[in-house]
Amino acid sequence: MDDAMDSAAAAPSQMDRLAVRDLVAALALLAPEQRETVLLVGLEGLTYAEVAGVTGVPVGTVMSRLKRGRDRLALLMHGGEAALRRVK
Repeated sequence: MDDAMDSAAAAPSQMDRLAVRDLVAALALLAPEQRETVLLVGLEGLTYAEVAGVTGVPVGTVMSRLKRGRDRLALLMHGGEAALRRVK
């Protein structure tokens, strides 16, 4: 019985799969440089300085791209694409 419960707890729920699908769709709508920066910091765990080195832009640009990318992701994830168009 414990094995069945452990398997159920480890398996992603339908809600988890939907959330991942929505995140992937929202990431696809970001500007390429914002998407790259968000993924390098959020997924790969790089520091701002490391992202600056990888992308060849100043740290301030990395910070700006990350902020704008995260803001757009939040709008897309919580308000849909129509909400994003209203804010632009």
